[in-house]
Amino acid sequence: MSQVKTLPITATRWLSLLLCAITAATITVFLSKVGFVQKTYSSWSAILNASPVLHYSSAFLAGIGVKLLFDKFYISHPKRSIGFNWRYPPMTIAVLVSLFITAFYMLSTAPKFDEAALYAQGFMSLKYLALTFIGMIITVIYQAKLYTQKPIFTAVLVALSLIYIVFAVSLADITPAFNVFMYLAASYLILAIYLLCDEHRQSKQQGFTSEGEPDEAKEIPELKTLAHFREWFKDDSTIKSTEELELDLQVYATRITERLQYGGNKDLAQHIALCGPYGCGKSSIVESVVHDLAKNSQKESIWIHSDISTWGAASGSVAHVVLSNIIDDISQQIDMCAFRALPKHYTEAMKSGGSIFQFASTLLAGPVDIEESFKKLNAVLEITNHKLLITLQDVDRGTGDENEKRLNDIAALLDRLKNRDLSHINFIVAMGNENEVAAEVISKATDYREDILRADLSAVINSFIQESIKEALQLNKVIILSNNMPAVTLDPSRIEDRLSVHVFCKRTEFMEALKKRNNLFIEEVNALKTVIVSIRQLKKVLRRVNQAWNPERLMGEVNLLSLLMACALREVRPASFSSLERHYDSLIKDSSKNVAHIIHDLVGEQDKIYFNFYKVLLGLIEQKESEPNKIQKSPQNNDDQKVEALNRIADNFDKKAATTKPKLIFNKYYRTTQLLSCNDPDICYLKRIVKEDILDGELREQEVFRRFIVPDDLYKLAGDLCHDLKFQHVVWRFEYIIFTVQNPICRVTTSEGLFELIINVLREEYYTHGYLFESIFSRLTLQIIRKENFEDVATKIANLSDPDLSLRFLNTLRKNASSLGGILIGTDFNKLSSVFLDGDIFDEHLLILSALNSYSIKNAGDKTNYDFILRLFLERTDEKSLCLLVDILKHDNHKPKLGIETDIKKISLREREVIIKRLERLVCNNSEKRQNLNSVLWLLKAE
Repeated sequence: MSQVKTLPITATRWLSLLLCAITAATITVFLSKVGFVQKTYSSWSAILNASPVLHYSSAFLAGIGVKLLFDKFYISHPKRSIGFNWRYPPMTIAVLVSLFITAFYMLSTAPKFDEAALYAQGFMSLKYLALTFIGMIITVIYQAKLYTQKPIFTAVLVALSLIYIVFAVSLADITPAFNVFMYLAASYLILAIYLLCDEHRQSKQQGFTSEGEPDEAKEIPELKTLAHFREWFKDDSTIKSTEELELDLQVYATRITERLQYGGNKDLAQHIALCGPYGCGKSSIVESVVHDLAKNSQKESIWIHSDISTWGAASGSVAHVVLSNIIDDISQQIDMCAFRALPKHYTEAMKSGGSIFQFASTLLAGPVDIEESFKKLNAVLEITNHKLLITLQDVDRGTGDENEKRLNDIAALLDRLKNRDLSHINFIVAMGNENEVAAEVISKATDYREDILRADLSAVINSFIQESIKEALQLNKVIILSNNMPAVTLDPSRIEDRLSVHVFCKRTEFMEALKKRNNLFIEEVNALKTVIVSIRQLKKVLRRVNQAWNPERLMGEVNLLSLLMACALREVRPASFSSLERHYDSLIKDSSKNVAHIIHDLVGEQDKIYFNFYKVLLGLIEQKESEPNKIQKSPQNNDDQKVEALNRIADNFDKKAATTKPKLIFNKYYRTTQLLSCNDPDICYLKRIVKEDILDGELREQEVFRRFIVPDDLYKLAGDLCHDLKFQHVVWRFEYIIFTVQNPICRVTTSEGLFELIINVLREEYYTHGYLFESIFSRLTLQIIRKENFEDVATKIANLSDPDLSLRFLNTLRKNASSLGGILIGTDFNKLSSVFLDGDIFDEHLLILSALNSYSIKNAGDKTNYDFILRLFLERTDEKSLCLLVDILKHDNHKPKLGIETDIKKISLREREVIIKRLERLVCNNSEKRQNLNSVLWLLKAE
């Protein structure tokens, strides 16, 4: 420093306090001689002496007022230690010295008064002064909340104060009152000594502990169970020490701490910018730096931390807010009376204009030099062995011009203090890195910058998904997982494996799947970690998911992955989530079409991250639509055409990305899932997620599953399957899951019992909601069919004389014929077809039966065998059967059915003549039927 100091800070401080005390005492003595002051004092004394209670109350309230006034002028502070700093004494010294000087003056001029009256008057004044000090003590107890920290000490202090007040009011004689007050004074002195010793002992213990590892460091919990997760994400408090930080964040805390202690130019202020996304741990890093600096406070300087949030501060008052907080935080350790006007000075200095009153106040305050003021503050910190760390947080929060002005105010303050000799004043500016303009402004005003990398949260997210599913399975919930999971072949015959839909009813099944393929949720986890950029965001999302994922709400009632991703979208980008709610119906309605344009409208054309997020969230399948190459003919020779073709191929490689457009469509198999992409108009899982519960009037899907897993009333279950619309609808959507060949929700024995009961119900009454029931019943029968009971099951269905139900059953057999090959082989379809012919059937029945008969013959394909159908009618003479035969064999004479002529020729001429004679006797009422009959007769007679 080039400036020459005439006196050190300590000497200047003591001299200033002495001059203040002399000045205050002189003014007091001078005013006591002024006539109107004496008259005013006499009038005030008369009012107080009229009632002792009023006099004592005024003295007590005066103590409270004096303490609050001292706090206002930064002379005292509720959190400041009562210890005394000789190198920079507080302003209270000047107050006490002025009282002593005034008392000494009064005693020195006392001989002209009566000695007894003088002592009596002086003693009374001391009583009132003591009451004033008691008022100050009570104020300190309230401000510092000493009654909670040291309740016994506070109780003793209050008891002594009450005793003092009682004796002050009751004792009038000087001698006994003097003795009592002396004992009380000694008690107060003992309490003061105890408090000082206790503070000294605590500071020693803190200094000793900080030199090593923390005694009880709070470790990061091992996230191995859902209970650990709940304990982890419910605590969103800031971490206080480097040891508790994640390893990735410890690097930043250590580097910043070392720079503040040893790095850079020690004579200059350290201005550090700490940049990172919201919730990435900036506040925890700051607190850890403060904690690490406090470890060396006993060895080096004592660090004072001033944490300031500028979010919401008006642009014109940012500097005032910052400096006011600085002075207030320092005043907890040091008397800041001399600097109390610094914030206002700086604010006025930054103003380019103002009213005459602002100019006058600035003029009266003296010349403003912000750098010199901070140098004086730095000198005080140096002489008192303190260092100041100022952390400015949330400087980039907000939008619009107001936020820009606030940033410029902060940058102006930092720039004016940059490269100044302020070795004991340091800044850390914590801010986000999303706003490039804000980051650039603050970076220019600082001399060092740390950028926090995004945390890789994939392992935590994946573990949370696994533990949430395990808990649900532990509670006997049925968990349906699907969407973008890789294939896990648990059993090739399981339809859910083939459709990438995995159903788990037991925890052991899920654990086995994890062993085979631990990254079951890789697509969802990758999409989530790209949008959740900080631990704080992740905790908020997991808290929301955990709130909904419980047995009373959505556990097992919605796909967990959809719930997690929807909650993440609502937390990270709420506007996009609201837009999804508005467009959700149109998305579902267009589920059979390309919905890429709708997704682009939701996220924007260039936002590839959220485009992929929506693709995963909705389980969309991406297809490539290549634009056709337009080849023009030209009169070139063959060699030129070959060269042009090669060039065209090379261009196609370069422009492959440009010539393809993404096409997003819904997976039609996701009807059987609990995804947001489920296009069933009677269910909306997005509404469930928003409400965090099932909607009014809906059935709990887990309750439906439970009735099949542990059936307590098969009769009611069979009745509901036949007639209850809501129940039928849920079962219909999950029929592939409930009734599967291997490891179904509904056991085969239960399905067999249901089949028999349903058959009995249908013999007496007709089922309702035909399409739903027929689909469910067909899937149920497919589960129970075995080689030994196949004909019996088919016969019972045929005997119901319900053509729609039997046709649906036969269609289901035909669709699954490849997996039922072993059951179909050896079946007597001639006998089975005769049973169907005895009931009400369509021509389609016999066509399907003929195809199934082909499957029953080894190495035969799926085709219609008309010779098999013709032989069925050799024993049929009734008109209904003959009309059915005509419907099967009818054809256009110019376009006969494929294979029909060949199959008919396999029937002998004698057998055909029998059928022809029967058909010739058939009476047809209209021309169309007569034409069909003639075509069949022509076909049978053809050689």
